[in-house]
Amino acid sequence: MNLGTPKTPLREAIPISEYIHGTFVPLSNLPHGWEMHSAVPLTPAEDRTTVREPAQAVPDSIAERLGKLRVLVVPWVACMETGDEVRFTKPEGETHSAVWLETGERIHLVLPCKELDPHDTGLEFLASIAELLRPRLTAEEMGRFSRLLEAELRAGVPGEIDEEARAAKQPLLARRARRKRNPELFENYCDTSFVSTTAEYMHGLWHDVQIRVGPEHLPVLQLRRRMTLLAEMFPPNAGYSLFAEGLEKAE
Repeated sequence: MNLGTPKTPLREAIPISEYIHGTFVPLSNLPHGWEMHSAVPLTPAEDRTTVREPAQAVPDSIAERLGKLRVLVVPWVACMETGDEVRFTKPEGETHSAVWLETGERIHLVLPCKELDPHDTGLEFLASIAELLRPRLTAEEMGRFSRLLEAELRAGVPGEIDEEARAAKQPLLARRARRKRNPELFENYCDTSFVSTTAEYMHGLWHDVQIRVGPEHLPVLQLRRRMTLLAEMFPPNAGYSLFAEGLEKAE
């Protein structure tokens, strides 16, 4: 089993800033030269679904932007006033679904897995990758995506990829008749929508995804345009394809 345990006994609560500097042996190798360690036992199926298969679906061009990455699977991550903590017993307060810290040598992505479906943890992994990619985009790349969103707003498309992106979009739809748009609201919407769309793009590369229909969801035409743009910017790896078959059936 591709797991590792720290050399020293684990405490019940360890600050994230301290935990990432622990010594983990052995480390499991992931695609892209990334590494993985789990502080809890994982079955082979959980290991594949939680990180390994999602990591394989991440386009090489995205992985290159992020550089070295270590995935640390832990039981829980507690939100504390003094800072986030890895917990080995269930915390009473709020918890995180993913956190990361960047050091000079690598990105440390901490993924809690207790009481979560492995697939949901895999989605959190991809969402984290998408969020880490956003500040590493060029102005030209973000401009291409922003122009696509501008066209959707002009057409009055109400739906979005997920609830968070839809919430960021609503104030802009309410203002679309005005000549001046709040640039901060639009920038926030672009960032949120890019992260959500990129996570869903990689999700579709990972496995077949059912297309959701309805006014709250992104119409198939706009979904296809977004996925096509991301596939141009960050092409799928060999053996992976943009889930065009599902889109064709939806149309």
